[in-house]
Amino acid sequence: EEGNFKILQRFAENSSPLKGINDYRFAIFEANPNTFVLPHHSDAEAIYFVTKGKGTITFVTHENKESYNVQRGTAVSVPAACTVYVVNQDKQEKLTIAVLALPVNTPGKYEVFFPAGNNKPESYYRAFSYEVLEAVFNTQREKLEKIFEEQRGQEGQQGMFRRAKPEQIRALSQQATSPGQRGGESLAVNLFSQSPVYSNRNGRFFEVCPEAFSQFQNMDVAVAAIKLNPGAIFVP
Repeated sequence: EEGNFKILQRFAENSSPLKGINDYRFAIFEANPNTFVLPHHSDAEAIYFVTKGKGTITFVTHENKESYNVQRGTAVSVPAACTVYVVNQDKQEKLTIAVLALPVNTPGKYEVFFPAGNNKPESYYRAFSYEVLEAVFNTQREKLEKIFEEQRGQEGQQGMFRRAKPEQIRALSQQATSPGQRGGESLAVNLFSQSPVYSNRNGRFFEVCPEAFSQFQNMDVAVAAIKLNPGAIFVP
């Protein structure tokens, strides 16, 4: 198994005071080194927050493609219904991503849809023309066919997580940019590159609010992270 994906129970299932946020769902991706997560989609606005490791998060909408190099502290706003794939570029460290999702059509019902027949990803790609796939992956058709053929020949690689060769990782990560590198409006931000809201010798508290980062306004949430020094505590 090259990784795992878990959707936690609804917030108010065992705690009625949390019913005000019960339409939100929380999930976790964990991908082993040199692994990619098959393209998937969901009917939910989502924020992907990297808690460990580094990699690439790419998503494709009807209008364009966004691809970001991410590391610990990066938050990416992912629109509903787009196709998303994730790559762990690191050779040693796992990539862990926390996902906060807000389902659009069915409140509280969060599902992530992967290729039909996970052991045969090419069946999913057949829904798209090679012209579309070439644009999405920025890779020539011959290289795509070779990648799919190699995946078919690998044993024990069933499921939504696939181990990839270095050249496959490079192909899937081409043209990705880091938050802040791109001109115009970015859908990604790294909290640890922002000025801390609170800071002292014991640690630092970072927060990005929807008022400052408009991409979080659709979900009406802020994203926060804490860096605590050894022996320190964070009080309410």
